[in-house]
Amino acid sequence: MANMQFLFFLASRYLQRRWRQTAMLVASVAVGVTILTTALSLTNGFTADLVDRILGTTPHISAVNALTGRLDDYQPLMVQLSRYSHVSAVLPYVSGEGLISVGSETTGAMIRGIDPRLQLSRPAFKKYVVSGTLKANGRLPGVMLGTELAHKLGVSLGDPVRIVTGIGQSRQMIVTGLFQAGLYEYDAHIAYVDLATAQHLYRMGTAVSGLEIRLNDVFAAPRVAADMGRDLPLYFRPWTTSNHSLLAALSFEKDVIFLVVVFIIIVATMGVANTLAMWVLEQSRDIGLLRAVGAPAGTVGRLVMVQGSLVGVLGTALGLLAGWLLSLGLSVYPIHLPQDVYYIDRLPVQMQLGDFLLVAACSVVIALLACLLPSRRAIRLDPIDVLRRA
Repeated sequence: MANMQFLFFLASRYLQRRWRQTAMLVASVAVGVTILTTALSLTNGFTADLVDRILGTTPHISAVNALTGRLDDYQPLMVQLSRYSHVSAVLPYVSGEGLISVGSETTGAMIRGIDPRLQLSRPAFKKYVVSGTLKANGRLPGVMLGTELAHKLGVSLGDPVRIVTGIGQSRQMIVTGLFQAGLYEYDAHIAYVDLATAQHLYRMGTAVSGLEIRLNDVFAAPRVAADMGRDLPLYFRPWTTSNHSLLAALSFEKDVIFLVVVFIIIVATMGVANTLAMWVLEQSRDIGLLRAVGAPAGTVGRLVMVQGSLVGVLGTALGLLAGWLLSLGLSVYPIHLPQDVYYIDRLPVQMQLGDFLLVAACSVVIALLACLLPSRRAIRLDPIDVLRRA
């Protein structure tokens, strides 16, 4: 213990003697850590925002009959499913493909029948409704279109459209609402209608295509779906399966960002290694004196390691603090983006403790590894030869 205190004392004295160089080394490590923590926080923010937009308009778990494609007596099933853990709501829906036409303009869309009383009251869905609602307008049923789909058809609130299904059913409707999830695939291809209207369009009678299961913990969806699948003869599809490719791409993107910025930290710590190597050469006389008075070679090597670790730990600590402050600043005073170019209007930020701890561990380990070569060089110095040349 006393030996380590002595090493820390010597190391701090050497670093203080060349404080300008020490400050540059600490700053270089801190900048790398700051960039990495901020980049990861921004990546987390983008991922969380995208997942939130996906889950605002799609089921957390879909329950369907894979054999018949319909659920006839679904009310008792809704009650049974609502008893599972994490389930906050069970909603019926009818889904099918169709064509929407206005004059000579026709485009394909996914027609989704919902219960407006249940769906439109959900805050997660309601916040994406741009204007209007889903209700009948006189004798004609209403339809809620995505903003991109409405733009493609050239319609707005109050305009009539005709929906035609693949089984030959058609119905004149009125545009009574517009929604914008911020994802082109959803905004350009989904149209919501009343559940009863969809049942008529697809000749479902009183049946539905499936049940939408909402959870209070969206990342529990795979486990809850597996539990339901073991108990009931239905197919339960969690949102993580439906969006597997997207989630995998986002995870890969975060890994790439992490690796790229880690190389910045490695470059910074190489500066630490070079400086320590030069210190070993410049202070070879002092090292020789330490060895001559009885200091073991291992002690001299540990002295170099302590110097490098002090720079690494201090730079990492400052970088973590700067990264936290920068991420906090970006969340309180966000950078606004042009919404006609991006699907969001500001840079989202989400800090995660695990990311900060991982960055801290990697930075300190890299700094310690960078000290190995200078430490070995100090150990191999021959004190007699050094003192003779001095």
